[in-house]
Amino acid sequence: MQSSDLLPSDEIHLHVTDDPAITDPALLAGYEALLTTEEAERRDRFHFPRDRHQFLVARALVRTTLTRYCPEIRPADWRFAANDYGRPYIVGAGAGLFDFNLSHTKGRMVLAVCRSASPGVDIERTDAPDGFLDIAGRFFAASEVRALNLLPTAEHEGRFFALWTMKEAYIKARGMGLSIPLEDFAIAFGPGGPSIRFAEGVADDPRRWQLFELDGGQGYALSLALPDAAAVRPQLFRATPLLSVEPIQSRQTDLATFSHGHPRSSMR
Repeated sequence: MQSSDLLPSDEIHLHVTDDPAITDPALLAGYEALLTTEEAERRDRFHFPRDRHQFLVARALVRTTLTRYCPEIRPADWRFAANDYGRPYIVGAGAGLFDFNLSHTKGRMVLAVCRSASPGVDIERTDAPDGFLDIAGRFFAASEVRALNLLPTAEHEGRFFALWTMKEAYIKARGMGLSIPLEDFAIAFGPGGPSIRFAEGVADDPRRWQLFELDGGQGYALSLALPDAAAVRPQLFRATPLLSVEPIQSRQTDLATFSHGHPRSSMR
């Protein structure tokens, strides 16, 4: 089976893994065997066991998922480099076949894989910090803050995390890290889904972006940004590396609800 059969160009696949639930010693030993020497050294530099565990599962998720779409390359044989801002990409065998992006938060991680563009994905636990509206006031665009404050109080927390994850997803899709100020672009939510607008002088075109607000599951917010691609459909999977990949049906529950929008206007 060719990679295009498992990952069509009009789809983007998101693999969701709850890393704390993976405790089987045999599975973890299998993950260890996939790491390069450099990855093992990076893992060992983490102070807390939970962070070492998360790193291990994340590397296994990336490697096994890429092999799912390109079976002729074994999970241990994938090689990666990073751009100047730290975004990883495939080098050597398999280079240019896919682009991917990984996000993790406490208890859950998501890997986005796409053939047609460079995705950005962000997942966050929706444990609102104290003073989260003040955080929005300091870091969000003025139009985002105004729209947030106009909502009923009960909706503030949900919208805060929707904005936060979508802004992070956009930045990650650009591959430029926090060199892009959060206040230089604004996310708006309308009947057609989320859209993006830019401040004057920002070298980007809102018409080239597809934005998706996904259901990250109870207690999580999940967003996806995709540039320069024909219309795509997100497909979600629950994955346990080296064990199982199960599709999540598109329904109004669990992780599969999504909306998307094509942005049009500039930021005001």
